[in-house]
Amino acid sequence: MRQKPLPSLVKKRDFDLVFKEGVTLVSKDLVIYARPNELSFSRLGLSVSKKIGKAVTRNRIKRLLREAMRKLSGEFSVHVDFVLVARKLSVDSCLDDFLLDVRRCLPRLMNEERTDIIH
Repeated sequence: MRQKPLPSLVKKRDFDLVFKEGVTLVSKDLVIYARPNELSFSRLGLSVSKKIGKAVTRNRIKRLLREAMRKLSGEFSVHVDFVLVARKLSVDSCLDDFLLDVRRCLPRLMNEERTDIIH
């Protein structure tokens, strides 16, 4: 059975809250912002700048990021709002690279959430 994709963050207010109050994690291809939410599900926001490339390239990166987060959504122990910002190097990345980047950041994120973000 196919897993559903994460719902999207759409409101500017939600993005601003994640940027302001969330944890920031940086990898080679991505900057990951994450903030626990009070909902019964996690949400995903994407930011892929025009500096990355033309529409075809940006859309490819967004598809890969959505798929990576869909595959990893079962590993979140807390409901979180994520904003993934693609960096210039992400142009040459594949799904496995994004999976590795997000998976590396998850333990740090979960440790941060348990200490000072939730309280």
